[in-house]
Amino acid sequence: AQAHWCASAEDVWWCAQTGARSLAGMVKKDASKKGGGSAGAKKGLTEAERMEEEMRELREDGKLAGGHLLPALHWLGMQIFSSARYKEIFWGFWLLSILLRAWTTVLVMPFAGLLATLASYKRPPRPEGIPLASMGLDVLLGRPIQASKDVPGLHSNNNVTITSFGDRYILAYRQSDVHFPSGKTQIVVAHSTDLNSWTIDWIYSNGCDLRETLLFEMGGTLMLYFFSLKPAHGQFKPLHIFYTTSQDGSKWEEPKEVCYEGEVPWEIKVYGEGKDAIAYKSSYLGDHYGTKDVLVLFEQSKDGLKWNPVPPCTAESSVVYRGGISEVSFEFTKSGDLVAIGRNEDGDSTGFGSQLFYARKGSLGSWTSLKVSLPWRFDSPRLASTSWGEILLFARYAPNPYQLAPDWIDFGYQKVINLALCSLLPKSAAVYRLAPWEEWGESGAGAIQLVRCFEGSAGDTGFFSVTHERGETESNSWVVANYTSTTCQSHAPWIYGQMMPSHVYVFRCRAVQAGNGGSGSS
Repeated sequence: AQAHWCASAEDVWWCAQTGARSLAGMVKKDASKKGGGSAGAKKGLTEAERMEEEMRELREDGKLAGGHLLPALHWLGMQIFSSARYKEIFWGFWLLSILLRAWTTVLVMPFAGLLATLASYKRPPRPEGIPLASMGLDVLLGRPIQASKDVPGLHSNNNVTITSFGDRYILAYRQSDVHFPSGKTQIVVAHSTDLNSWTIDWIYSNGCDLRETLLFEMGGTLMLYFFSLKPAHGQFKPLHIFYTTSQDGSKWEEPKEVCYEGEVPWEIKVYGEGKDAIAYKSSYLGDHYGTKDVLVLFEQSKDGLKWNPVPPCTAESSVVYRGGISEVSFEFTKSGDLVAIGRNEDGDSTGFGSQLFYARKGSLGSWTSLKVSLPWRFDSPRLASTSWGEILLFARYAPNPYQLAPDWIDFGYQKVINLALCSLLPKSAAVYRLAPWEEWGESGAGAIQLVRCFEGSAGDTGFFSVTHERGETESNSWVVANYTSTTCQSHAPWIYGQMMPSHVYVFRCRAVQAGNGGSGSS
């Protein structure tokens, strides 16, 4: 089944530019969530609702980090890195030098090219600030199994989610022509009983960009969340969150709008069974890549649709952090406390990089952060816990700190420099150990410890989804989904990987303790 529709007049215009064939089934949220836009209407709105209105007003703003430099650099990078004929271009310049009789250049160019190639062979060491985890903990990985399909013109397969449902695994992922926002994007849902063979059950597109898929089960119903973006390269303008449901994992209902307009869902986890089950959701809402704050929301639900603040937060606000944080993953400890990690890409008073959070069992909606951000980015994080209480972090691996700009220059320029340099450096994927929050201190030094990298992950990679193996909800065995560029060397810049083909892979994964025979039991 394939549907093509949009949810608002603005979306209809954007989707029409990208050739959406049908616009039907538009769904309106409760009018109280839409706001009125006037100063009088803003009175009585919650903090998230006020941010919702501000983001609606900024949709037509094409700036990034407050200016047009980053969009211009992004466009230039796409033109350069989308080419696949670098050798031909190099020797073309060499021949041109001969024709122009620039004999010095003719001699220097091959030598300079050789030196540049040799320099690229050196592998950067593991950063001293990311220590190795104790050898008492290990994570074993099975072979990677490709789950996404080859579709001509849609070679970018990424932003994946996986879960088990009944007797099968369900996988959902983004498929598009490029990593960046595109009107050609579609959401693909597939299932497998053995992880080897995947059958596509549902494909959905609406002419907008779609991403951040999240699968979870609530009350025996399988739910899928994702959100839409304005389909414009070099911009990040969230539009709506959608949800759809299925009773068997194969047939899916028509998607409907949910949550705040412009909100971006990052993680939904369900704890408890039956009537006691509670879904928790972390998301963000705000001027991501802009100049205003980003709000981190933490909410709970009994049905997966109506979300409420987590106490001690009140109905006035679900906000647990204000600043530059996005992409927040959370997990509960053995004692019931909460730990979380968020990407601090936009930067704030704590710096740039990543931020750690904890909350006590009796006040899960009251988060405490580090006084300074970790200088490294652990992008697209997913936390999972072992049966003996270790917290594992699956995230992107970058050997260079994110904060490369000098901190004495203007904050806006720091953001531009950090974003640009991050795109030009290589990335991989890894699993880490997150130390207990009592050991973090004020700076979090040594709190994130490397266990191992994922072999074969390079370029554009490091977007995980983790689910327990079927029938093993209390075990230390998982199925992990990740995507990676398929035509990149390990030292390829991130933006190069974002322009190249990528596929979704699934791995069997097991956490073990030394001396326990690989069982992982304490």
